[in-house]
Amino acid sequence: MSPLSPPPSEPRPPLRPLHVGKYIPPPYAGIEAHIDTLLRALQPQAEPVLVATRGAQPPEAAGLPYRVVGVPTAGTLASVPLSPGILGAVRREFAGGRAELLHLHAPNPWGDLAALTTRRHPVVMTWHSDIVRQRRLMRLYGPLQRRTLDRVDRLVVFTPKHYESSVQLRGRGLEHKLVSIPIGIDFDRLDRRADDPVLRADIDAWAAGRPLLLTVGRHVYYKGYGFLLEALARLRSDAVLVMVGKGPLTSALQAQAAALGVDARVRFAGELSDDGLATLLRRCDVFTLPSIEPSEAFGIATAEAMSGAKPTVVCELGNGVNYLTRDGETGFAVPPRDVPALADALDRLVLDGALRARMGAAARDWVRREFSVDTMRTRTLALYRSLV
Repeated sequence: MSPLSPPPSEPRPPLRPLHVGKYIPPPYAGIEAHIDTLLRALQPQAEPVLVATRGAQPPEAAGLPYRVVGVPTAGTLASVPLSPGILGAVRREFAGGRAELLHLHAPNPWGDLAALTTRRHPVVMTWHSDIVRQRRLMRLYGPLQRRTLDRVDRLVVFTPKHYESSVQLRGRGLEHKLVSIPIGIDFDRLDRRADDPVLRADIDAWAAGRPLLLTVGRHVYYKGYGFLLEALARLRSDAVLVMVGKGPLTSALQAQAAALGVDARVRFAGELSDDGLATLLRRCDVFTLPSIEPSEAFGIATAEAMSGAKPTVVCELGNGVNYLTRDGETGFAVPPRDVPALADALDRLVLDGALRARMGAAARDWVRREFSVDTMRTRTLALYRSLV
């Protein structure tokens, strides 16, 4: 045994990872939801801290069980908060001895800059997705991103498809840095969420016995919600749709629903509490994530619906979305923007109760086996210890 190794009976001191995110949860969008689940799970073996852009409320208002350093923002540019204070906050955490390892969640230019100015400490990067839409900005951001990839010690991907499908990772000789750690869904926490009886009664009255489709996400271009509304108008069944979330396209989607004549069959639910979302995940018959671009790299809400034995309909993006939903086994994958195929897949599940039950059971078994918080926690802590 090395003389620097503690005796076996001596407890290990908590690890001190510093995470850099875009925003402080809530809202629990994909990256924010993952960071929140991970930082909760790492305790007490670690004492994590999150540095991220704060909203109108102070960080303590969120009641999060880990330390948060909130940084003000001057607005956003290409979906990136203008928060240069992140760099100073990261520097102070390391200088004060409150952090020993930097963990980035990419893409995030401020995280990249933090990594490139943090020379004495290990750096881990979790690759959530490629940058797809801002191709012009990638000409400016690409060199910074590549320098950061050269700098990081380990590169975490949730599924093999995250790496195989990435234009910005493949071919850069990064294989020796790759670590596969499945995204962890806190199924116990999800199961413990209370039902919202008022919301359930309201949805039951509105649905009036019709099959219920559910989708969850921000109303942005890559979610493909316009194609979902077109598919709804083509359904042979009388299914109704609840859309949880909001965003810059909400008004346009509401106008589109009216123009298609399906506004009475669509409920725009906005953002909901944890209990409200859990209620709809339990109440729905089919969950759909119609995202059309690989900016959608996984889909946490999809996994949560699957854990409750709900079959799913997604688009074939060749990435983690399709590693999660196994076409023909736990749901269906259709070509992006193919409205007839999307409508047909939804109808097949809505109109065939036996198929819906069989795929839902397979979805529950698969997702609870593959994407547990325990696996994520164990592998992440092992990764940290290998570096510090």
